[in-house]
Amino acid sequence: MRLKVGIDGKPLLPPKTGVSRYTEGLLRGLAALPPEELEVVVVSPEKRTRTAPWVLWNLQKATGRGFSVFHFPFYYTPLFPSCPVTVAVHDVLVLSHPQWFPRARGNSLRWLIPTGTQRAEAVITGTFWTAQEIVRWCRVPPQRVRIIPYGVDRGLFAPCDGALLREGLGGLGLQRPYLLMVGALEPRRGVDTLLGAWEMLRPRFSDLELVLAGPVRAPVPALAQLPPAVRLLGFVEDRLLPLLYAGAQAVVAPSRGEGFDLPVLEALACGACVVASDIPVHREVFAGAVRLFPTGEAEALAAALTAVLEDAEERQELRERGLLLAAEFSWEKAAREHLALWRELV
Repeated sequence: MRLKVGIDGKPLLPPKTGVSRYTEGLLRGLAALPPEELEVVVVSPEKRTRTAPWVLWNLQKATGRGFSVFHFPFYYTPLFPSCPVTVAVHDVLVLSHPQWFPRARGNSLRWLIPTGTQRAEAVITGTFWTAQEIVRWCRVPPQRVRIIPYGVDRGLFAPCDGALLREGLGGLGLQRPYLLMVGALEPRRGVDTLLGAWEMLRPRFSDLELVLAGPVRAPVPALAQLPPAVRLLGFVEDRLLPLLYAGAQAVVAPSRGEGFDLPVLEALACGACVVASDIPVHREVFAGAVRLFPTGEAEALAAALTAVLEDAEERQELRERGLLLAAEFSWEKAAREHLALWRELV
């Protein structure tokens, strides 16, 4: 039976986020499946609009337009859908750590996420850890939560040729060795830990720069006055990210909480050496392919970075392990698992 699947396309509109990456990747994977198996209809607003009214009103009506299943990539569903629905919940940090989020956004999501997950036929998430948290915080029966690991676009995220890499980094004004952090800058992402470690590293690695690639999403006191040799790039286009990942001496992922952490997977696919906080999802997904440090401890991060910066052999070993691990993830595989789940529901 050919399925007609509706997908909320609002996450595809700017500004791009991790949910955008998931939605784009899933659609790319679904497009690679045989067309006789499913028809995918992306339902998007004509202009930027707030997510809550879009989902609760516009997509409420869309679920009554003859879809076999409707999939919601952004955390919650309409209150009274007219067809079976699935929802992707990438993390429940707004429930478990509300202090990390602006109050207005947190208040609505703290109600909408549990309500949506309880009404959905199935909840999709990327890691076992997040699945457990969904069951705990949303009181969803475990059998209704499906773990489907995310993918990586290996057509984009791949090791770069040496000459192309030098030319691309030169165009970005990066002439010196650098450490890299990628992602929106906000308190939970651990940029304060990284800047604390940076102060300890600078006397020993005077030629090194620290590059922060991502918009400032919420005030971070540590960013108020940047130390020397720290560069804020702001939002970086996707086409430039592989250059940044591949050219870094190390990519740092110091977050205090994530549901999966796609930038780490994308960095590994580009052959980067990654140093990451020892949070549950980093252990679950990336153990053995990254160097872990105790979360929130600047001194431990400085020690981990010193170790990889001074040991070319360890950096190379981590790069090789990372490439092998990243090869196990694909959006085509994720799409097939989504389709299998949708077939179970109709």
